[in-house]
Amino acid sequence: MNYLRPGIKRGNITAAEEDLIIQLQSLLGNRWSLIAARLPG
Repeated sequence: MNYLRPGIKRGNITAAEEDLIIQLQSLLGNRWSLIAARLPG
């Protein structure tokens, strides 16, 4: 596939990543660009 950023993780997320997303969403609200910047890959 032809992606602009091939290093971005796609597919299923782990339980640890889900917990991190929930924690960041409670901290930052719905600022998804800030949340995404703090996630690995």
